[in-house]
Amino acid sequence: MLARLAIAGSAVIASAALITACSNVTTSSAPMAAPAHRSAGSAAFGAASGSGTPVSSTDITIGAAPTAELQRSVRAAYTIPSGSFLTSFDGVTARAVALGGYVTSSVTQPAHNGRIVSGTVTLAVPAPSLASFLNGMPSTFTAISIDFASVDHSAGFIDVNARLASAHAHLHALDTLLSTATSLADMTTLEQQIETVQVELDSYQGQLNALTASVNMATASIALAERGAPRLVQTAPGPVNTGVSGGWHNAIQVTGTVLDVVITAIPLLVLAGLALALWHWVPRRLRRTPRPAP
Repeated sequence: MLARLAIAGSAVIASAALITACSNVTTSSAPMAAPAHRSAGSAAFGAASGSGTPVSSTDITIGAAPTAELQRSVRAAYTIPSGSFLTSFDGVTARAVALGGYVTSSVTQPAHNGRIVSGTVTLAVPAPSLASFLNGMPSTFTAISIDFASVDHSAGFIDVNARLASAHAHLHALDTLLSTATSLADMTTLEQQIETVQVELDSYQGQLNALTASVNMATASIALAERGAPRLVQTAPGPVNTGVSGGWHNAIQVTGTVLDVVITAIPLLVLAGLALALWHWVPRRLRRTPRPAP
C-alpha cells in the first residue's frame, strides 16, 4: 500500500514539474525578429513610383537565387552639374569599359544653343559588376530613378542543354552506323543525316551561346541631364500632321517623277518633230520640181 502511495506521489510531482517547465517555455519565447534589411531593388522601385525623392546611388546590393539564370537590366536617370555633360558621359562609358563592358547604343540631345546637355547611353556590363558600376557613380550625380528588371532563363537553359545532349547522342549513333556501313547507298544516307544533325547542333549551340551572353552581360541604360537644362519632349505625331506630311511627301515624289519623264522625253520629241518636218517638206519639193519635156 505504501509503495502504491509513493508511486502516485512521484507521478504527481513529475506532472507538476512538466507543467511548470511548459509554462516557463511559453512565457519566455520571444516574437520573431523582423528583417533588418531591404533589397536595393525594392528601394529603387519605391522611390521611382511617384515619391519624387532622389534615390541614393551608393550601397546598392543586387541579390539573386543561387541557381537562377537571370538576364539583368537597369534603367537609371541622373542629373549632373551644368556644363559637365560630355565629361560625365565619357566617364560613365569609361567606367563600364574598365569593368569589361562596352557601349551598345547612345543618343544625345542638344539645347537650343546647340550645346549637348542630355543624353542616354546603353551599356553591356558584366552582371557580377552591375552593382559596382552603379555604386561607382560620382557624388555629383543625383539619382532620379533606378529601375531594375530581370528575366529568368533557367527553363531555356534546361531545354537547350537537353536538345544539345539529344543531338550529340544522335550524332554519335549515326557515326557508329557509318563506321559499319558497307553499301554506298547506306553511306550516302547516313552522311546526309549526319549533316542534318550537325546543322541542328550548331543551331542549339548558338542558342546556348546567346543565352549565356544574355546572363553574363547585364544591360545598363544610363540617362544624364544637366541641372536646369530644358528637356526636349518628343510628342507623337497627330493624324492631321501625319496626313499633311505624307501628302506633301507624295506630291514631291510625283512631281519629281513627272519631271524625270519630261526631261527624258525632250530629245525624243525633238527627233520626232524633225522627222515629221522632213516627211512633209520632201514630198512638197518633189511636187514642185518641173518634169522634163518629152
